[in-house]
Amino acid sequence: MDEMMKKCITEKDLLRQILLLETLANHQQITAKELAALLHTTERTIFSDIISIRQQLPDNWLLAADNNGLSLQASDSLPVSQLWEIFFPQSIGISLLKALLFAKEIGTQAFTQENGISLETLRRHTLKINQTLVDFSIRIRVTASKIYVDGNEINLRLFYHRLLLPYTHNNYFFSEYTIHESHYYDFLAVLGKQAIEIDVEQVFGTCWFFINTIRIKASCRIDDFPFDTSDRFFGLFQQPLLSLYEKEGVYLETSEHFFSFYCFLESWNYNNLWSPLIQEALLSYTPIYEQAKDFVDSIDDALHLALIQQTRLVDNLTLLLIKVQESRKLSVKFQLEYQDIRDFNYPQLAAIDTLIQSFIDTHFTKTANLQQSIALTIRLLIQQARLQADPIIAKGLFVFQGEPAWKVYLLHELKDFLGRRIALETVEPGQLGATSSVDADFILSNFPIEAADCPIYYLSMVPTKNELSQVTELIQSYYLNYR
Repeated sequence: MDEMMKKCITEKDLLRQILLLETLANHQQITAKELAALLHTTERTIFSDIISIRQQLPDNWLLAADNNGLSLQASDSLPVSQLWEIFFPQSIGISLLKALLFAKEIGTQAFTQENGISLETLRRHTLKINQTLVDFSIRIRVTASKIYVDGNEINLRLFYHRLLLPYTHNNYFFSEYTIHESHYYDFLAVLGKQAIEIDVEQVFGTCWFFINTIRIKASCRIDDFPFDTSDRFFGLFQQPLLSLYEKEGVYLETSEHFFSFYCFLESWNYNNLWSPLIQEALLSYTPIYEQAKDFVDSIDDALHLALIQQTRLVDNLTLLLIKVQESRKLSVKFQLEYQDIRDFNYPQLAAIDTLIQSFIDTHFTKTANLQQSIALTIRLLIQQARLQADPIIAKGLFVFQGEPAWKVYLLHELKDFLGRRIALETVEPGQLGATSSVDADFILSNFPIEAADCPIYYLSMVPTKNELSQVTELIQSYYLNYR
């Protein structure tokens, strides 16, 4: 279950049962003692939770037990996400969020009676949920007569999109979702027939379509904001979007129309292979395209790469800058969804940090939120392009003495294990020289090495799981590098 959804489940016992199921799903078999240790509880509680879960499991699911431990089994290779629908109705927090998705406000008495709780209990659960809503600058208010969300409607929709994206195919939140989803897929097919087909994240866009439709039907419209009605991209997709929402009985007006377009624009994948019509539209934003091209030129000079020729970084940056031009307000707000991806480090870009900041300072107003969100996305796009053009960022030496056929096989396996970002070369002990200076980031060896100015990881003739785990920790710093 997604971490944000877990934060919104305000019952400790319910959350523990969800974590128990997740742990079972991630292990072929595990003992109650091991489960208790992982979940920081007692074996007695584990057995009690198992009894409760077994009584609720849907058809085709089995929580089996034998002398070796417990296992979660599905007869038809069903996704474990299907099980979360058991727990959603049992959570006061999730039930409240669902009710507020479909209405501008709900009656306090009706909600407390339906869920069998007191007003004080409701307020206690609401207080916990509001801790999650802080990042979106919204909060749930509870009075004696009504419950409502206090805050900007766009922020509210962004929260729901972030929360519900993993559950777009879930009947608890989106009943009969397959019917409504078919409308969105028909819309994408129409774009193909009109030669404006786009490679998109389909579920991402579908979830936005669901949320916008639900909120508009609930008379929860966003406030008007300025936008360019003559924008080229907006003009291309204006009519298809109108037709899409009309299938749901929704007529898009002014800012709602542009907002639905911007949601669709956000679903466009980077590294897109544009159709001729879309490519022509992209190039029509001439100043933006030239800014992006000049910027990538300067990156190529600084890093001695050929990103313009080898990657789609210019197009990617152009698309990003177009999003900002379409609406600076929305480009900042949409970054609220992605706060959990900000804790990554890009040491390979340290040499061009000044270049990136100079580009941002030159082309964007000095609004801290805008500059921060732009810098994050620019670094992601540059890092992806850099690794595409030049993936090797570390060098390892393989110093191994053993049967030659086994050695060459093991070298091949370790190269695949380490991945394409690490160049692993075989050397003989005598080639290391008498000094400790080694031109490498690390050494893998089954032969004693007196000294080296880089980490040495010793392997057995047949590497053990523990030794490979140490190597895994080594390469972690070269992938998804957390701060």
